[in-house]
Amino acid sequence: MEEGAQKFIVILEQDDRGTFVVHCPAMACASQGDDRAEALEMIVEAIQGLLEVMADEDCRKMNSAMMTEPQEETPALLSEEVREILEVRAEYGQPLLVEFAEVMVPATVSV
Repeated sequence: MEEGAQKFIVILEQDDRGTFVVHCPAMACASQGDDRAEALEMIVEAIQGLLEVMADEDCRKMNSAMMTEPQEETPALLSEEVREILEVRAEYGQPLLVEFAEVMVPATVSV
């Protein structure tokens, strides 16, 4: 692992059009891609962007009410995100399938 790189657990799901949606519970963000690889690339970019904003002191001051540090990846955090995803999938009649993956975010910023 690259020194200073951060690892995040993400949850992938595929919608009825074949698009992959990926969620990062620790950063409270999501992204998507036309395939699994693109979705994972996009979530890394989203996480990097959030970390950069969090590291920018001016942004932190302007958005202090909306800024939160990354949450610890606990079983409770991950299971709550999965529960919410599966509830929506059930509501729309989609298969109750999700996948976990780990992504590495390069050490461009540190929080």
